[in-house]
Amino acid sequence: MKTRTIYLALMIVFQLSCTNNEIVVPETYECQPSFQDSSATHPKAHIYQEILDRNRRLGIIGASLLIKDEAGVWLGSSGKADIASQVDVNSCNRFMIASITKVFTAAAVYRYIDKGLLAMNDNVADFLSAEDVEKIENVATARIEHLLSHTSGIADYYTLQYQLDQINNVYNNWSQQRILKFAYGKPATHPVGQTYFYSNTNYLLLGMLLERVSGKSLEQVYQEELFDPLGLTSAYFGKGEPIPSDAVKGYADIYGNGRYVESEFLYKDELKTADGGIAANAYDVGIFLEKLMKGQLLSEESMAELTNWFELPEPWVYEELGHTQNGYGIEYFNTPYGYAVGHTGSIFGFYSLGFYFPETDRSFVLLTNSATYDNTPKTNIYHEVLTLMFED
Repeated sequence: MKTRTIYLALMIVFQLSCTNNEIVVPETYECQPSFQDSSATHPKAHIYQEILDRNRRLGIIGASLLIKDEAGVWLGSSGKADIASQVDVNSCNRFMIASITKVFTAAAVYRYIDKGLLAMNDNVADFLSAEDVEKIENVATARIEHLLSHTSGIADYYTLQYQLDQINNVYNNWSQQRILKFAYGKPATHPVGQTYFYSNTNYLLLGMLLERVSGKSLEQVYQEELFDPLGLTSAYFGKGEPIPSDAVKGYADIYGNGRYVESEFLYKDELKTADGGIAANAYDVGIFLEKLMKGQLLSEESMAELTNWFELPEPWVYEELGHTQNGYGIEYFNTPYGYAVGHTGSIFGFYSLGFYFPETDRSFVLLTNSATYDNTPKTNIYHEVLTLMFED
């Protein structure tokens, strides 16, 4: 997840007077499930819904939840898609999924590896300009495997200067290259390959590599390699229009006092790159993770690379969710119910959790459209739902 600074929260107040809460007709958010939805007849439907509603009232604007358990698939929603327009969330609505995007990006890279267009040991510098190689420490010796595993040591572009420039205008319309420049001149966190250090720049670079090796836009790459083959009808990425018109609004509790404001003026700038720009509904996120792990997208060799687990150094272990290991493009979670794979995601307005349990063929996906300093309601949903999912 991307780090935030106190300074950003203090400065946002100057932007609030420049933003308006647009009123739209409810039909803007209309959607239809892409599958035969039997959620209403699921034997635990009312209990799942009660867990979602009760915790949503503790500090979440809107949420969509997908559960796949022994009885099948249940999809539910709670809260608002748009407060100003007074529109409720529908379980088929699109949310910005933030860093869960990274798993999609990794899958696209492996698709190109399977086609012989890329290789794990390709030098990153071979795909970048001389200026990029000169001004970004570690790029000259990093390989694709290091980007996928966050072991490149390349500094995160998500700097204080990035945040200051981000709020200086309601929308900067930055290109990938412009965002990459925020990593210029920043010291590497460690030598290449030495250890894990989460950096959004790794996946920004992977997206740029995908475009340069294919001669296609990142939108085309995602559509051709992931969305179409898996039938992900809600999945969306667009550098020109980064937010689909029917995506739910994002909200942020910027003062930490329970009062939320629309935060598009913050997160819109973050959606141009391969580290966090995909929108999708909960069902498609679940289907993607399930089909990916069942080998329906990648070769056996690529799946072995993707799931080549290694232990995280102590500062990066997230005990609350059991995140203790990482792969080369996906995260590993130890839970009381067996291991799960997937990713988390957070930007100023959205928080997402996506997990698939390979040993039991079960799924948990929670998408919310509110960002706060206290994620307790969301982790409550996670723990309560998992207990119910796996009870005898």
